[in-house]
Amino acid sequence: MLDNKQIVANAMEALAGGDSRAFYEAMAEDMVWRPMVGGVWGEVHHGRERARDNLFAPLRKQYASAYTNTATNIFAEGDVVIVEARGAVTLKSGKAYDNRYCFVIEMAGGKMAEVREYLDSALAEAVLEPLPA
Repeated sequence: MLDNKQIVANAMEALAGGDSRAFYEAMAEDMVWRPMVGGVWGEVHHGRERARDNLFAPLRKQYASAYTNTATNIFAEGDVVIVEARGAVTLKSGKAYDNRYCFVIEMAGGKMAEVREYLDSALAEAVLEPLPA
């Protein structure tokens, strides 16, 4: 059985190559995606499907290229995995959206139970279209 750090590292490796399936499949069905920002990007998403439908899918509609997110550091202690990462994508508007992230991930039973996402929300608000209400 893989340890928590390796589970997240494998998911991030796939995401760095533009494949989000492994990251999505590493999430528990009842997981919580908690952006640690205010404003339009601060909505908490309860459940893997809700995060997919209300956050990831609307974002993907804005992308003109494959989204990648590459881990620069991964730290783990017990059930907590911390990932520093850099996202990159070209938007349909022609703008680049290259944000930096820190994900604090609580693991349970080999799955991501909670993801606390830290990001440059001012960049997100300046470059991305707001999520549908």
